[in-house]
Amino acid sequence: MTKLSRSVAIRRRRSPVVDKKKDKAVNEEENQTPEEESEQIPGADGTIESEKKDAKEETANEEESSEEAASDEDAAEEKTAEEEVAAEEEAVEEEPVAVAATVVSGDDVSADRVQGVAALFDHPKHLMAAAELTRDSKYEAFDAFSPFPIHGMDDAMGLGRSWIPWVTTAAALTGFCLATAMQFGMMTYDWPLIIGGKAFAPWPSFVPVMFELSVLLAGTSTVGVMFKAAGCFKKPVIIDPRITDDLFALWISADDENFELNEAIEFLEKMNPLEVRKVAKDA
Repeated sequence: MTKLSRSVAIRRRRSPVVDKKKDKAVNEEENQTPEEESEQIPGADGTIESEKKDAKEETANEEESSEEAASDEDAAEEKTAEEEVAAEEEAVEEEPVAVAATVVSGDDVSADRVQGVAALFDHPKHLMAAAELTRDSKYEAFDAFSPFPIHGMDDAMGLGRSWIPWVTTAAALTGFCLATAMQFGMMTYDWPLIIGGKAFAPWPSFVPVMFELSVLLAGTSTVGVMFKAAGCFKKPVIIDPRITDDLFALWISADDENFELNEAIEFLEKMNPLEVRKVAKDA
């Protein structure tokens, strides 16, 4: 065999040189999923899709964080506004303090002509507190005057349940008894008549008159007693015309068994009113 043929045979026998790095890269490319392959495809600007996706995610995260920060700022502003409103409401609801010095008027009224003394206030809460103090004191003949009804004043003055409903009940029972006696006396005993084939004592026919007379006497008696109990038939005490507008007054009558003029004035001055006024009997 010649040298030329021997070299050719040797070349044929030699195995081809394998580049391991290239084979590994080829295998990885073959094993890639379609999603991974799409991510590795470069775009028109030379960037890979995965890099674009990461950039989009970062942008979205930044937008979300900015929105959260804005919402947190809005929530903080709303909370601050609510706290300011609550503080204003508390300031309004706080009990005002009477700062004016107490003035005692009516020095020209002698002790034997005094009908009573009154303390004047400029706020209903002051009148409520004064009524509670007077309720717990030795005075019993006292009253409170206000331009409008004050919730809780009955308890502050120690007033119990009204006795007028008992008058209403008594008047209704009186009307019922009168209607019953009148109808049975007339239709059964005095001049019995048979009307429509009914008996001499048809009590179901008497029910409407019983009801009507009970309501009539109960209603009229209640109205009359109410006006009497409210003192509508006697001369009112004129303490100050502003009581029907914006002034509040606590009145202690001279008819009270424990009334003594100087002691009553000192007692009212402790409440820090705007004015303590003595009222004459002919006022």
